[in-house]
Amino acid sequence: MKNSKYWKRRLGNKTPGNAGAYHQHLDFRRIEELDDAGLSYLMNGVKGVEMLDLNETDITNASIQLLTTLEYVRELGLKGCNQVDDDCIPDLDRINGLERLHLKGSSITIDGLLKLSPHHTFMQVMFSAVDVDSIRDKMAFLLERFPQCKWVINSVPYGD
Repeated sequence: MKNSKYWKRRLGNKTPGNAGAYHQHLDFRRIEELDDAGLSYLMNGVKGVEMLDLNETDITNASIQLLTTLEYVRELGLKGCNQVDDDCIPDLDRINGLERLHLKGSSITIDGLLKLSPHHTFMQVMFSAVDVDSIRDKMAFLLERFPQCKWVINSVPYGD
């Protein structure tokens, strides 16, 4: 893992926090080898973001904990973040304003999703599953808990 000095040398002072506290879309997926320290450096000064794209980055559950300090994150892209797993669910629960989650290719499982509290107003959750037929009972529970949510499993809408 790189430290903040590395990220400052690499990215300079061009962090989103220097451009203002609130953002419509922050796309960090193009930053090669972005890890927890890099995300922490980039998020310094950011208070809220509508869409945060962390797809295909090297972040871990520690970065999800960092996001709990923001006022809100409406949409969070964690596609391909295979170091993010079910252990981050308590922190995902603490992120204010989450409406859309893209978890496909992460290590978050249906069992982790079952631990999400019903206070969220999810509009869409996308995730991966090895065998969709084997999770039907668990999906029924999630559909009941989050009736307004559209579920997408392995890029296919569920229950439509």
